[in-house]
Amino acid sequence: MQNHWAKASILAAAKQNIFKGYLDGTFRPNAPVTRAEFATIISIGLPKQPSSRPAITFKDVPANHWAAKAITEAYQTKYLSGYPNSFFKPNELIPRVQAIAALASGLNYGVAGDAINTLKKYYSDFGQIPSYAVSAIAAATEKRIIVNYPNIKSLQPNQNATRGEIAAFICRVLEIPTVPYKYIPGVEMFVIPPQFDAADDFVEGFARVQKGNQWGYIDKTGKFVIPPRFDEAHPFSEGLLLVKENLNKSSST
Repeated sequence: MQNHWAKASILAAAKQNIFKGYLDGTFRPNAPVTRAEFATIISIGLPKQPSSRPAITFKDVPANHWAAKAITEAYQTKYLSGYPNSFFKPNELIPRVQAIAALASGLNYGVAGDAINTLKKYYSDFGQIPSYAVSAIAAATEKRIIVNYPNIKSLQPNQNATRGEIAAFICRVLEIPTVPYKYIPGVEMFVIPPQFDAADDFVEGFARVQKGNQWGYIDKTGKFVIPPRFDEAHPFSEGLLLVKENLNKSSST
């Protein structure tokens, strides 16, 4: 795993006990993920959603199945659905399109723009996306939770999802910054010329910057939303900021 592209995501997910390694000391980042394993990852790692439909008894998920509880939760919260005739197919490998659509469904992502145009814009293989997942994939793209490695334009929707890819998806949902933007479809990149003495990472769409001895805030195009005039300033947090400004040798916070 040392040189694996998703190493940072894997370590972050493991730190939160969302993923575990194997008894032989390996993680197997390129190994596929079953539907039962994916249900368990969702149950452990994602925010709890209210039940929106009653539980059903799947013929192939006995009460003593190791993932029975997680499968029931994933079904009730609309992350995952079953197959005709009350089958869940817990041992079936989950393709990327199904995993992404499951996240979009369970997290109640809605598509804001035209779904087809979004898919055409970002994916060279958009024609391979099953019709049932078109809106979900577009919504997930708008939410920037999809990760395409190594080619950002290649969704590979029907390829089996790997443990490394699922770790990256989960980190994107949880807003853990482990994935380089060059692998995230939907992220619009802006080049801001160097003009500041100091600058922070963007938080909630804004960044704290210093010019001279004063602090201000810019948006992602580099335009000042608050000109540099504060002696002290903190990054945005939950839509608020704390600043200190000297006025006639007295301070105002």
